[in-house]
Amino acid sequence: MTSTSRAAPPLSVGADSSEMQTPLVMQLIVDRNLASSPDWGVGPLMAQAAHAAMAVATKTAAHPLTQEYVSAPHLIHMHKVVLQSPEKQSLQELSARLKASHDTLEGLEKERFPDHFLWIEQPENIPTVLAIAPNRKPQALKKILNKCSLLRG
Repeated sequence: MTSTSRAAPPLSVGADSSEMQTPLVMQLIVDRNLASSPDWGVGPLMAQAAHAAMAVATKTAAHPLTQEYVSAPHLIHMHKVVLQSPEKQSLQELSARLKASHDTLEGLEKERFPDHFLWIEQPENIPTVLAIAPNRKPQALKKILNKCSLLRG
């Protein structure tokens, strides 16, 4: 018989060993219009989210937070949040806002701000899911994502 641990994810220790950090999370933002469209079922949207998650993990494979997120000891504790885009903002606009925010930051704030990947389904050329690399929810990211809501099935 195999058992799966349901314990809370371990907290990571930062440069200062006394400082405990927030667990890592990957955010997946699904296009609100697709999520409510009868043309896109749950299965195809799940595939799009998987594509986007793999793409951002591959794009950021050398980043220490991604390496920690996919490391063997952390695999059973992976945390993802699936959101839907804001009512009046497309995934392309959200992507542009993330890039612009990253470009204005400096130093440690810039280093902590995660990269992202906008998955565009081909050959239809439809932006479906924006995946944000594993992160500890820096304040600048929270501010951008505050209009996104949880995707509920």
